[in-house]
Amino acid sequence: MTSLPSQPAGSLTLSQRRRGLTAVLMGMLVIGVNVGLFNPLIALNLEAQGVSTTFNGINAAMPFIAAILFAPLVPMLTRRMSLLGVLLLSGGFDVVVILAFTLSDDTWVWLGLRFLMGIGMLFHWVSSEIWVNAATTDANRGKIIGINGALFSAGMICGPLVLGEVGTSGNLPFFISAVLVVAAMSPLLFAFGTAPDASSDHKTNLLAAVRKAPTPMLGALVEGILFVALFVQLPIYGVRSGLIEGDAISLLSALVIGGTIAPIGIGWLADHVNRRLLLLACGATCFVAILLLPFVLHSTVLTWALLMVWGGAGTGFYTVGLVRLGQLFGP
Repeated sequence: MTSLPSQPAGSLTLSQRRRGLTAVLMGMLVIGVNVGLFNPLIALNLEAQGVSTTFNGINAAMPFIAAILFAPLVPMLTRRMSLLGVLLLSGGFDVVVILAFTLSDDTWVWLGLRFLMGIGMLFHWVSSEIWVNAATTDANRGKIIGINGALFSAGMICGPLVLGEVGTSGNLPFFISAVLVVAAMSPLLFAFGTAPDASSDHKTNLLAAVRKAPTPMLGALVEGILFVALFVQLPIYGVRSGLIEGDAISLLSALVIGGTIAPIGIGWLADHVNRRLLLLACGATCFVAILLLPFVLHSTVLTWALLMVWGGAGTGFYTVGLVRLGQLFGP
């Protein structure tokens, strides 16, 4: 398999690092758009078809199942193809899968397509995070990862906004998503020669990584599950509570607005304060938000405020956790 050019992170010039990071950070919008658009889009379409809540939940879990099964292949593929090659391949794969949704309304076909999309998103996500960690230093890693998280959340905002304008029926939202993926991937075409060499990264198995950094590893897993659960269940909750579809989808905006605003500031804090304490503070905020949510649902203002705080703390939790992992395992 042909590998695109890459080189050790230490040999990259400042200009190369900036050019590569810019391309990768813009590409991170792909993941955000896919999460922000597809979770409510598919959930509401399945709800309209009358499927059970259990089936809807299984559908939402398919990307996680794909990630668990295919995660061990990511290091092998990045070593053989380079980070840039994997990013381009995964982006093209996502476009094909998105367009395949327009070919059938069968719920079981969509179940398989969600699984395939999970594979593409996994390879794009992990390759992007490896690139960001390898191309930054301990002095600026928190800030850059914060920007990365903000762009991810900005992409998540795009999804509900698109659905609010065009609705969830028909093929148009899928076509728009495919175009957005292509647009977000295009900066990578200018990143040749800027990819860090993934083959020189530390080779640590998953269990060893969990033993060395249990809090950020477990926290990232829990927060990811909670975020996806919210993106699936909030719109359904809104519809079942009597909201029109557009208003139900807009509940997600509060979550992602908080997740867009907070990461850069939290990333900056991660470069200047105790990261372990900051990680615990973000986790505690998420926990309190979970407890308070049932008591504020009667008020739009309080619900939005709480979801914004939850979104900010949740994205911050992931941001600080990734900084900690980069500190422990990075170059």
